[in-house]
Amino acid sequence: MAAVIRLSRFGKRHHPTYRVVVADSRKARDGQCLEQLGFYDPNLKVAEVRFEFDRVMYWLGVGAQPSDTVRSLLKQQGIMALFHEKRAGRSIEGKTPVPLAPKAKKAKLSPKAKARLEAEKAAAAAPAAPAEG
Repeated sequence: MAAVIRLSRFGKRHHPTYRVVVADSRKARDGQCLEQLGFYDPNLKVAEVRFEFDRVMYWLGVGAQPSDTVRSLLKQQGIMALFHEKRAGRSIEGKTPVPLAPKAKKAKLSPKAKARLEAEKAAAAAPAAPAEG
C-alpha cells in the first residue's frame, strides 16, 4: 500500500476547507483515510494551517509521500526542514517547527501604468529648458 499525505475537501459550495489526511493512494480524494493529520482553511486573509507535528513526522518517516500542495504547506510551517534534518542524522530533540515569514506581494503594473512611470522618469531626468522671451 502506498500511503500519501493529501488534502481532503470539506465545507460548503464555493467555501472549501480541507483536512490533511493520510490515505491509500488508490482511494478517492474524499474517501476513506487512515488518519487525519491537520486542517487547512484558505478562505481567510491569512490562511489557517494546523498540523499534528509528531504524527506528520511519523508518517513521513515511514515513507508516506506528501502531495505538492501539502509539501508546500509543510515547508511554510517549517516541518519539512526538521524532517530533512532528522533524515540527515542530526538530532531534532527539543526543536519545534518555525514557520517561514510570509512573502510580501508585489503589485503588478499594467502596461499603461508602466509607460506612464517611464514617461514621468524621462521628464524628470531631462534638464529644464530656459524660457525664451
